[in-house]
Amino acid sequence: MISSVKNHNGVPTLFVDHRPIPGFAYITYRTYNNRYADFADIGCTLFSMPVFFAEQTINETTQIPPMAKGIFDGDTPDFSMFDADVQKILDACPRAYIFPRVNLSLPKKWEAAHPEECCDFAYTEHHRACFSSDAWAEETKRLLGLLIDHVQSSPFCEHIVGYQLAGGNTEEWFPFDMRGSVGKRSREAFARYCETQGLAGTESERKQFYSDMIAERIIEFSAYAKEKTERRLVIGCFYGYTMECPSWDRGHHALERILNSDDVDFICSPVSYNALRPVGMDHANMLPIDSVKLHGKLYFAENDTRTHLSKAPNELPAYNGPIWFGPAPEQTCEIIRMHFSRALTHGHAMWWFDMWGGWYEDERYLSLLRRCREIAVDAMEHDCISRSEIAVFVDERAFSRDGADGNLSYSIRRTLGMIGAPYDIYLICDYETVKTRYKAHIFIQPAPTEELTSAIADAAERALVLTPKEIDISAEALRTFCEACGVPIVCPDTVVYRCGDYLFIHTCKDGEHVLNIPDGTVLRDLFTDTEWMGTQTMHIGDSHLFSVTQKSE
Repeated sequence: MISSVKNHNGVPTLFVDHRPIPGFAYITYRTYNNRYADFADIGCTLFSMPVFFAEQTINETTQIPPMAKGIFDGDTPDFSMFDADVQKILDACPRAYIFPRVNLSLPKKWEAAHPEECCDFAYTEHHRACFSSDAWAEETKRLLGLLIDHVQSSPFCEHIVGYQLAGGNTEEWFPFDMRGSVGKRSREAFARYCETQGLAGTESERKQFYSDMIAERIIEFSAYAKEKTERRLVIGCFYGYTMECPSWDRGHHALERILNSDDVDFICSPVSYNALRPVGMDHANMLPIDSVKLHGKLYFAENDTRTHLSKAPNELPAYNGPIWFGPAPEQTCEIIRMHFSRALTHGHAMWWFDMWGGWYEDERYLSLLRRCREIAVDAMEHDCISRSEIAVFVDERAFSRDGADGNLSYSIRRTLGMIGAPYDIYLICDYETVKTRYKAHIFIQPAPTEELTSAIADAAERALVLTPKEIDISAEALRTFCEACGVPIVCPDTVVYRCGDYLFIHTCKDGEHVLNIPDGTVLRDLFTDTEWMGTQTMHIGDSHLFSVTQKSE
């Protein structure tokens, strides 16, 4: 088995044994309540599955009970549950490709025996590992090595195509203390960091250090996994939630480091939770996805799409709020179409996260997902390169600066999504590489940085700078700027995604909608097999994915 990420039809794509495969996967936390057979039946062959080193909560904030027993909780490793979970997938789909989601949390007994390697603060009396601890990192690599050795000696080795290395709070590389991962080891490491980098040790530098440390640990673990697998398999992680979790203490502002590493092949994040994901607005990506693609990395969107079947997993208040419950089936279907179409038109992969199991156990959903899978397979032979003429730039290091307002990056995406034309989004480090591709340049500036200032000056009249003062800027104002730069608006106040052979729209208001498309363009709805004809009356939250062709002479 060999897997890799390579360019295919213009976008980073997962290859298995030198063949491109659709990035369309399924996972559930509760493997005993899985729907592997349902997804195999609709054509899915790519699966993930949870793996736990220890029986620990995945969320120190909410204290959700552990999902399963850990491999390394006892005196000797116990791989029986891991093997059984792999077999469940293979029973449902004998030709499955599997990339385990490996929770690297160490057993409680290790953390209890090494208090100086843990954070000073804990949500409970049990302190969790500090990311600056070298002892923690070495033990993590040792256990990861044991898991990989077990897989490589197993009869199902040829079904394992890679590993997602999940660490920290919520498995997303947030610090366990949600304060940067602060402890004795972080204070020692920061002192060394300042000495080697020639830094003064300012508050801004300390805040950035936490992100740099997390990124370096991810790279370290990924390099180790690459070495153990003889660089035959893809390795990836959650990281880089620049737009969703802008607070410096979440540690997600060193994505550039990871993108420059040859040891990380794919990056993941959920679809944004902005405004609890209603219909009638864009459900944006959490990170600067176009920088991820530019650097040759595959992006996986976690479509933990709530449905009318989503239920609370327990009695904890944190899991009984509105974010955990989906809308009526009709609206859910429109959201599924949007989440799928965002991946297709943005040239990235996705997995459907059936978190507690049974979220998609409805023929309306499965039939729709079957069609999504068919479109994804067909799209492997089509142009999925972005056709956006608007570029948005953000400097992840701005969030550690004095006075930075992270609410700007979180809130502005809703307005960006209503321009009525597609946009791409990058880290500021990629400005020089891509600037000539775009007519309009929008800069998100929660605080000034040297890189932002230089790029803004270079873009001149084609630059629109959004500071915290512009947090309430209207979609109309953004649209006026883009039009002045020569960007055609497809449909005002509508979510628009566009790549070479596909166009997607999601309506943000009721009424008549007219699409501004070149003469001779034929739009065929891939879900209804109908052609777009002139002006159409639509309701808020309608989703339409079109194939784009030109009339023959």
